[in-house]
Amino acid sequence: MNKFLLLTLSLLPLVFLTSSAAVVNSTQGIKPWKKPTPVFDQKFDWLRLTSDEWLKGDIISMYDDELEFDSEEFDLKTFDWQDVAELRSRFDQSIRLTDGSVIEGFLIVKNQKVTILSNGQAHEFPLSELLTITSSSESRGNLWDGNVKLGANYLKGNVGQTDYTLSSVIQRRTPESRFRSDFIYSYSRLTNKGEGDDVVNTNSRRLTSYFDWFYTAKVFFRLLDFEHFSDELQNIKSRNTIGLAVGYHLINNKRVQWDITLGPSYQQTIYLETQAQDHEQSGVASLSTFLEYEVSSVIDLVFDYQIQFVNEASGKRIHNLKTGISFDLKNDVDVDVSFYIDRIASPLPTDTTINSIPEENDYRLVFSFGYSF
Repeated sequence: MNKFLLLTLSLLPLVFLTSSAAVVNSTQGIKPWKKPTPVFDQKFDWLRLTSDEWLKGDIISMYDDELEFDSEEFDLKTFDWQDVAELRSRFDQSIRLTDGSVIEGFLIVKNQKVTILSNGQAHEFPLSELLTITSSSESRGNLWDGNVKLGANYLKGNVGQTDYTLSSVIQRRTPESRFRSDFIYSYSRLTNKGEGDDVVNTNSRRLTSYFDWFYTAKVFFRLLDFEHFSDELQNIKSRNTIGLAVGYHLINNKRVQWDITLGPSYQQTIYLETQAQDHEQSGVASLSTFLEYEVSSVIDLVFDYQIQFVNEASGKRIHNLKTGISFDLKNDVDVDVSFYIDRIASPLPTDTTINSIPEENDYRLVFSFGYSF
């Protein structure tokens, strides 16, 4: 027994050495895993997230610390800028810096630095100085976006009523400018079965368009500010206003945009029926504010208000308010609840009869479906 124990103990070192050698020999052909170096296909822009995931597709834009990227596999996505680790473009991009300068060229964002390759030269800036990114190709449609919305109501019986509201928005934004045009048309008709006559309750149109030039990160100039308005119930055949303004970004980040503008305009109003002349002209002092708040990824809140100070014959003060909430559904479909107020402080009488003065205020509550593009 003692001889067997001594023999076992003497063989242990030999077994250990043999096992170690076998392990070493079995791992000599295995190399540690290394992350492969990506091959950038020049048919695409490339995006790497902080999670180390790569996406290929198209750079749409970067505003308010949000990057829009049209992925080849996942379609249009929006990423927080803080989640972007690397970005490479295949086309020229326009970037705007905090000092107001705009530079065009091939874009590389990496290691907290922005590099623009332009005319054979590399220009490098700290990432903290980057404000916006857009494609510098004027022919690319991704500089434009907008929506179309329709609300309708139809009643049938002793009293028939038909209501329509059609609205649309289209805008184009670059690092140095912004163009936006809004249109809304409202129509309502009431039919009494016993009388058989149709009564138009609402028939109004409003078109607003403006062009902004960004002077600094906070200040912009509204070089063109145009509005066309008509409303049969307010006795207005057409009211055209054109002017300019200076604007200021009170808040401008990835969730809140709040602007105010102030400036002079010229206005001409043509009336359907009046006691005096059928048109009026006036100088205008216009003050407006626009607030857009992204409550969540699917809910947006909008508050848009303007007041125009005009002469007494044109109404003294003209107010327009639009506010509401939008719910984003799948496939770029929206559901909106919007509230509108149009007010003229001193409406012009239509004739000398009693009750010929239109109401000062018009209110509308609209439920609509829309499509964003």
